[in-house]
Amino acid sequence: MEHAEIAQWLMGNAGPVIRYRLSSGFYHDEARAEQERPGLLTSPLVRSWLERIPGECDRQTLHGAVPQTFENAMGKLFEFGLRKDDGSMDVRVLPFQRWMEDEVDRPPQGYLPVLHRTICAAFLTMTGYEEGAVDAWVRHRLDQVYDFARRPDLEHAYIPQDTFPGFPKAFRRSPLLRPDLYPDDDLKLPWTYDLYAFLHSKGIMGDEDLRSKVEKVIELVLSPQYQSLWPGYGVVRHDKQYHMMGWSVHLPGYQGDYVTGREFSRMLLLLELLGRSEQAASHDWYLRSTRIVQERLEVGHVRYFSRTDLPESNSGVWVLGMRMGLEENRRSTKALECESLFRYLQIRGLNAEIEK
Repeated sequence: MEHAEIAQWLMGNAGPVIRYRLSSGFYHDEARAEQERPGLLTSPLVRSWLERIPGECDRQTLHGAVPQTFENAMGKLFEFGLRKDDGSMDVRVLPFQRWMEDEVDRPPQGYLPVLHRTICAAFLTMTGYEEGAVDAWVRHRLDQVYDFARRPDLEHAYIPQDTFPGFPKAFRRSPLLRPDLYPDDDLKLPWTYDLYAFLHSKGIMGDEDLRSKVEKVIELVLSPQYQSLWPGYGVVRHDKQYHMMGWSVHLPGYQGDYVTGREFSRMLLLLELLGRSEQAASHDWYLRSTRIVQERLEVGHVRYFSRTDLPESNSGVWVLGMRMGLEENRRSTKALECESLFRYLQIRGLNAEIEK
């Protein structure tokens, strides 16, 4: 089927989320999107995730695997198409906007406060709340990461575990990251959340100089040297304590290995994210992964991915591809077909925009 035929079929068979996303995205039809909007906002699926945005902001409510964390609720609502000026969401994100205002200039104590600010700013940026402290933090992170990306030294990213005393036995299998890669606990390597913030920031992507900085960061991420780093980066040290880092931008199938299950769903998210970058969209990994997605739909003339490839888990983090559901009733084959074709269309549509 041609892309236009897929979109037309989805408009007649998918639920309110996909119909709204197609109207506002694929068709760029504001009138049609307004017609679909009431169905989106009254959808039980959408309402249930709106109610999962926590009522207060702290380290427990920002980040985690349960549905009632800010990152998971906002990741789902972002994919549903909700954005700033949706009254029901505006009120619910206020505690997180205020938290960013309080935190943005406060010296961090440990890398976790930096990570938490980055997570909060990323999801606020993705959904259109990128003013004030949110914008200031995202630009700060871009400066920090770009400073390393323009002169990267990944060959010496790690130091011996016995460099400092007291390295935990539980972490013996993980390398110790060089301390000058996180000066003042502010990591100079990009987290996945950084890329979501950079690539969705209108202020950054609309500025030629800032966008070039983002592309330099993407160049770093796509390099074999970066992809050879320890997944999650390894162990960091703060105030004589050791902590396991996480959330590096390792690309599923980068080495040409077979991708399935949660790695496949994470690949789908990363293809949609990195399709916003001209450099990434023409990279071998991106082109090869896009072909894998297309071929997976064509095997046996079946137009849907497996449930394993599109998980919707009770416990899992959105950025890891653990919450892929877009249809209200996912028990039917048609729901899987709608979700699969829509995600394929999103990835191919971004590619088409870049190719223009």
